[in-house]
Amino acid sequence: MKCPYCGKEMACGYFYDDNQPLQWIPKGKRPPRLSYSTAEDAVKLNNTFSFFKTGGYSAEAFFCDACRIVIAKTEEHV
Repeated sequence: MKCPYCGKEMACGYFYDDNQPLQWIPKGKRPPRLSYSTAEDAVKLNNTFSFFKTGGYSAEAFFCDACRIVIAKTEEHV
């Protein structure tokens, strides 16, 4: 798929969350086995965590109904 903003090819993958930080995982890669961890080659979204929220993790994302695209910030690399 071509990026609607820059025209480059976008990588295919999926969002995954099962007691792990919300993360995008490339197609063909497996989700992490341990809770509260990130898969190898995953792109971690800018998550917040609270013990008092259902599901534990959340990440802000923006959705455009016209073009059916979700955009979310990823965790910053330090």
